[in-house]
Amino acid sequence: MKKLLTLGSALVLTASASATLIDSFYNTPETAIPDANPSGITFTHTTTTGDMNNINGVNVRLNFSGGFNGDLYGYLVFQATDNSITTTTMLLNRVGRTGAADPGFATSGMNVVLSSAGPAGSIHDVANPASTYGNAATYYLADARTTSPNGDFTGSTPAGSPLSVFDTYTHNANGTWTLFLADLSGGDVSTLVGWGLDISVVPEPTTWALLGFGALVAATVVVRRVRRQAA
Repeated sequence: MKKLLTLGSALVLTASASATLIDSFYNTPETAIPDANPSGITFTHTTTTGDMNNINGVNVRLNFSGGFNGDLYGYLVFQATDNSITTTTMLLNRVGRTGAADPGFATSGMNVVLSSAGPAGSIHDVANPASTYGNAATYYLADARTTSPNGDFTGSTPAGSPLSVFDTYTHNANGTWTLFLADLSGGDVSTLVGWGLDISVVPEPTTWALLGFGALVAATVVVRRVRRQAA
């Protein structure tokens, strides 16, 4: 019986370290981003769920075609339904730009997933980024450059990802998510083909306690059956 209880406890502890995906969407606006216009363009999505547990992570999916990647500037804003919190996180900040007059990467288009982990490195430093959705090893860190998009980008790209703010967030996911994008240099036009979010939360401890109890009961049934068969 002691071994069985230990198994159940391990299941509870393992589960408590996990997160649950509560909302995932992908919109395909196929919208051109106004060229050389700092006013930019916005896209919104409202999340309404019955889940009141705290956000534990947000991945951002972005798919662009055409234009110059180094012209793009973009961020994500979360506004809680109860207006108790507003959070802005940088996503793209003139990728490839390394100096005061450097235009950034002249490559065209990208189809990526930005995250707080981003094993594939910072999006700022990749000329031809591409992610395979569902394969976390190909995800990129959101751009951690806080320099004004028209400023001097001399120096190495800061470590980390702005999206890490959502890893230990103190609010549930109910609210409005706004994507802002701007093209800050004249030339070819970039088009936002699609964008989306994957939002995860940490379930309440009581939820995991119930799951752990269920696992314990199931394990007990299995052990009893094995003992009966052995007898």
